[in-house]
Amino acid sequence: MKTGILITARLKSTRLPRKVVKEISGKPMLVHLIDRLKLAKLADVIVLCTSTFADDDPLIALAEKENIGSFRGHPDDVLLRLTQAAGYFNLDTVINCTADNPFVDPEYIDYLLTFHWENEYDFSKVEGLPFGTFSYALSYQAMVKACDIKDKVDTEVWGGYFTETGLFSWGIFTVRDQSVFWPSLRLTVDTPEDFQLVNEIFSELYEPDVVFSLAEIVNLCRKRPDLVSINSEINQKIPEDISIKRNLDE
Repeated sequence: MKTGILITARLKSTRLPRKVVKEISGKPMLVHLIDRLKLAKLADVIVLCTSTFADDDPLIALAEKENIGSFRGHPDDVLLRLTQAAGYFNLDTVINCTADNPFVDPEYIDYLLTFHWENEYDFSKVEGLPFGTFSYALSYQAMVKACDIKDKVDTEVWGGYFTETGLFSWGIFTVRDQSVFWPSLRLTVDTPEDFQLVNEIFSELYEPDVVFSLAEIVNLCRKRPDLVSINSEINQKIPEDISIKRNLDE
């Protein structure tokens, strides 16, 4: 059984252009994420999944420099891109995260994978971690099925295909460790305010060649409400509804 971490990444962002390659503490934000993901013990490969557009060429170069895999697929159909990448790399299980989230936690990737395998789910997610630090686990065959039933090309947000259709088995891994439990803490990067907060966290905690823990991030934010206030007024975009084929034999 082969497991891979697939990072969804594009350079098309509008609210904060080219955010995933903006530098923080001397490195592109995406490289900090890759450093963190390399600490996950149960994944065999890490693959950066981007589009076929030339604008995203720098991401392929970055993946090569960081010695991880890369895959180019549909620019808007993210679920299809991930599924094709999983097939290309012969993956049985996928962990997915996005390049917008530099603090995805590797320890909880391993917890989630164990939970996913033990329960033989098609799809698993984590609840309780700060927003932007969790990941999703998927079984490859379920991804193929979801691509078969969906009836739209824009699948930037695709979780509903697994949780809302009644066609898949899925579960939630609930976080109980209070040192990292803070679901309302926003640690994703979508706006200048988000990026400012991440920059401030790195300024306080970063040391070269050391990956500081999620518990350290949460502890810092609890001690420094001024940091949390930086992006507290930012609202997450509401995802579009999923759409499935009326005739699933189509």
